[in-house]
Amino acid sequence: DMAAQKYLFVYRNPAGADAHQPSPAEMQQIYAQWMAWKEKFKSEIIDLGDGLKPAGKVVRAGATTDGPFIEAKEVLGGYSIVQTTGIERAVEISKSCPVLAMPGASVEVRELAGF
Repeated sequence: DMAAQKYLFVYRNPAGADAHQPSPAEMQQIYAQWMAWKEKFKSEIIDLGDGLKPAGKVVRAGATTDGPFIEAKEVLGGYSIVQTTGIERAVEISKSCPVLAMPGASVEVRELAGF
């Protein structure tokens, strides 16, 4: 479809929100919510993506440091890739994303440039 654009959904959570380790039952419920969301938009969610582990490295010219930084107000929690007709539709899809069940969480919707 020539009109279809790809969008990156960037999931952000308030810093410290991941302190609670979900039980296996809670994990199953969360997984089921993601699968239901993917099923609802199966023609448009082309890559459900993944969650990100909290620790990592920040690389700059001449320096590598541990990151992300503790003082950050929010943390990058994960991503998905959606292909659909336009930003309005992408936003509509994002509104039912399970990540938004977490208080203070957000979905940043960004169009891929297609380079």
